[in-house]
This record gives sequence, C-alpha cells and structure tokens, in this order.
Amino acid sequence: MKITVIISAHKKRREMEFVLTGYAAQTRMPDEIIVSQDGEFPEIAEAVENCRHLGLPLIHLTQEHRGFGKCRALNKAILQASGDLLLFTDGDCIPRDDFVDTYLRLSRPGAFLAGGSHISVPEAYHLNNDLRPAILDQRLFDYGFLSAIPGFDKSRNRLLRNPRLRRFYDFLSPRNAFSGANSCAWRHDVLEVGGFDESMAYGGEDLNIGLRLNNIGVRGVRARHSIVSLHLDHGRGYYDAALHQANQDWNKEVRSRGHVFPRVSPIRQLKP
Repeated sequence: MKITVIISAHKKRREMEFVLTGYAAQTRMPDEIIVSQDGEFPEIAEAVENCRHLGLPLIHLTQEHRGFGKCRALNKAILQASGDLLLFTDGDCIPRDDFVDTYLRLSRPGAFLAGGSHISVPEAYHLNNDLRPAILDQRLFDYGFLSAIPGFDKSRNRLLRNPRLRRFYDFLSPRNAFSGANSCAWRHDVLEVGGFDESMAYGGEDLNIGLRLNNIGVRGVRARHSIVSLHLDHGRGYYDAALHQANQDWNKEVRSRGHVFPRVSPIRQLKP
C-alpha cells in the first residue's frame, strides 16, 4: 500500500524545513511527499532544496497566488498523487516519528482518519530556536521538553507513546470531522467526492470535504491521541469572520441536503 503525504504551503521557509525534517525521522517513510504551494514565492523552493539531502521523495508544485488558494493547491496535488492513501497536512505541522506508520496501521476501508487538534509550539520559541536536532532525536515530542517552554499548555495525555493508552483516550474523544492539518483518506474516496471546494475561503473548508465523504458513506474516525503532530503557532491576520460564516452556512447545507460534490473543483469522479 502506498501513501502520499500532501503538504499545503505558502511561503514559510523555516517552518517548512522543520516539517520536512520531521518526515526524514519517520519510522515508515512516505512513498511520496507533495509540497503543494499556493503561490510561487521562492521561500518554499529554498526549503525543498535545503532538504534534498534528507533523501525524501519530494515533489514541489506551485500555482499563481489569487487570494486564499489552499483548496486549489490541494486539488492539484490530489490529481498528481499516486498513493492509495492521501495524508493531508500543513507546512507548519511537524510529524512525530510514528505519524505515517500509525496512519497506515489504523486506516480501514470506508473511513477517513483524523488526528488530534493542534498541539502548538509557541511562536516566540520556534522563531528563536533551531528545532531540527530536537526533531531528529524526538525530544521535541516529550512532554517534559515541551512543558518547559513558556506558553505551552497541552495535557501530557496528548503525547502518549503507549499504544493501548492512546487508543483508550481516542475512544473517550470520538469526533467525525476532517482536519486539513492532520487527516488521511483513501484516494478513491477523495476522487469520488470531487476533492476540495475551491470556492471556500479559510475556516471550515477542511470540514466540508469530511461532510461530503460522510454523504457517500465514509465515516470519520478520530485518533486524537494516536496520531501526533506539533503545530508551529502563528498569528492569523488573514481570518475573515464573514467568509468563515459563509463557509459554515455552506457546510450546514452540505450536511442537511447530502451534497457530494463541491461547488468548484476540477475533480469529478475520477478513477484511481
């Protein structure tokens, strides 16, 4: 079984280098890593080139930047991906060393998997420290290491290594929701629902594809404690409350009326 990691990117070079270092530390290397960039800013190309020595199976895609283009970039990557499983994440989310392996072990037909919500590394810390040594030796994922960082506020239970404890806490926190920063779905399911809705702005666009997957009978399974990545925290000056509300309204309609296809997407029931 092949797995493709699809990383959405914009123009954060330093963060992307940390993220790619995380994939170099995986116990099970992805078969393909597609860095799909909204825009043609040079910072991401520099990050990819700086990480070539890590031996990662990297593909870098770009597109013209026309406002919020994450969904366009993701669809472009979906059409190029060769994996049976598509693992979606962001260019500021560092995977723990068992990230890919856990997705592969827990994936089942008829379901998509969603990892936990953000475990954030405070911005003041990651901007002023080279995280690569702590990523490679996995210290960065130790609760003792993270809890010493001013501003870190997550529970120890979000960083468990014991498989039985992780699954126990997953059972206690079920949620059928797709997360664009930490989710995995079968490529044929993603194609069947037409990929991401390119008409949507930031805020709830990832939930939308999960709802449409639900509408074809694909359930969401949350593995909040089993699938761990760290988010490099940042401000959100691009957030627009009105556009977010419009996304929420569309998601309510998708849920209530059972829509399968997005309003705008180049993907239409393509076969794997």
